[in-house]
Amino acid sequence: MNDFITPEIDVYNEKLEKIEVIEQEIQNKSIGNVNCKNSIFINNRFENVIFNNVNFLNTDLSNTTFINCGLHNCHFVDCKLIGTSFNDCTIKHTEYINIVGKYLGFSYCKMNEITIKESNLTEARFLELSLNHFTLEESTLNKTEWNNVSLYGIDLSTCEIENMLIDPKYLRGATFSYDQIIYLTPLLGIKIK
Repeated sequence: MNDFITPEIDVYNEKLEKIEVIEQEIQNKSIGNVNCKNSIFINNRFENVIFNNVNFLNTDLSNTTFINCGLHNCHFVDCKLIGTSFNDCTIKHTEYINIVGKYLGFSYCKMNEITIKESNLTEARFLELSLNHFTLEESTLNKTEWNNVSLYGIDLSTCEIENMLIDPKYLRGATFSYDQIIYLTPLLGIKIK
């Protein structure tokens, strides 16, 4: 576990369970083929860290910041990411399944082959993202804020979208269900009688 928090010491092929890493700065390293289960990683800062084939299961990563990190083939399952932020990251082939991600933030990230499913992203922020093969399923997106993010080609028909904040031009080409239309009308500046 000491290698995990020691700068510039890489961590590979580890199975971590019930560890606690709180208020640490972890930088300039690679973490690969690691399974992390039932652990706590809160109020941390990861900077210039490459995560490759890392699985977080039932782990609390709340208020943790990822800056200029690479996340490749990672899985966040049954995790808490409350107030967690990903800034200037490259995220590829990564899944977020059944996460609690209230106030989660993605800013200036390149995201390719991403799946977010069965997750609560209430009041999450999405800012200046490059999205490619981005999937949102059965997730709560109420009060989310989307700044300069095109939803073209993204199917949100199974998600909750009440009070979503987005410039209407970025909705072009997105898919919504008939029932969701009522939530889109304020964005379009129209009223339904």
